[in-house]
Amino acid sequence: MADYMTRCLGPVLVSLVLSGVLWGCAVVQTYVYYKLFPKDSWRFRALVCYSYTWFSGSSPPRFTNLLISNSFKVALEMCLQTAHLAILVLGVWQTVMSGYDQRSSPWLAITTAISVVFNGPIAFCTQAFFVFRLYTFSQKKALVIFCALLVVTQFVFTLMVSIATVTAGALSLDPWQWFIIFGLFVTICADTTVAVSLSYYLKANEPAFGRTSRVVDRMVLYIMATGMITSISSLASGISILITPDIYTWLGFIIIESGLYTNCLLAALNARC
Repeated sequence: MADYMTRCLGPVLVSLVLSGVLWGCAVVQTYVYYKLFPKDSWRFRALVCYSYTWFSGSSPPRFTNLLISNSFKVALEMCLQTAHLAILVLGVWQTVMSGYDQRSSPWLAITTAISVVFNGPIAFCTQAFFVFRLYTFSQKKALVIFCALLVVTQFVFTLMVSIATVTAGALSLDPWQWFIIFGLFVTICADTTVAVSLSYYLKANEPAFGRTSRVVDRMVLYIMATGMITSISSLASGISILITPDIYTWLGFIIIESGLYTNCLLAALNARC
């Protein structure tokens, strides 16, 4: 039983606690967002580069793609994050209450795998926000297409592994180890590329006057920090799979990633103040 607790339940319980903490941080950031930006529309609208107007006073470039408004994105992220945490709590409860003291091999309730399904949409929403903002600032179609392909690839691989695991009715690493590692590698590439590129073009369009320049510096700091955090989490998960695949530390890192992405989006939005 001690071996089962160490290899399986321990990492998942720690990730559950951290997910709860991240959800609480997201709730606070959501309150701050609606307090600071009450005029953000709930309607579907064209994403106009308000950042260009605020930072440089210039007219935003043309952008014909229709996106969800920032308020709707925040509400969607919080709904998905809340569902993710609720299902995770249910999964851990079912695991603990299903005779864990009689098991000698790692086993988790399938509900835990269902909670991981939410990682794909949550990460995709956040990364899409940054990719479209990158297009607005850079106008470099090749760079944006490359980042978009990375984001879509990560989304597809995450859903494939999660849905296949749920369908199989078992949380097993063996059939999907290299799929997961490839998905984590793509995540690191996407987050790092978008963060570095967006920071570069933000600084390139930085205005000369004081207060707005400080806002740009703060946004660059937030973007680099959030991109590094999600990349480090994915890297840690990949290393855990390669070094200790029988210990579910890798799953713990994957579980908390959704909370990191939600807080990344909210931090980027709130950094405008």
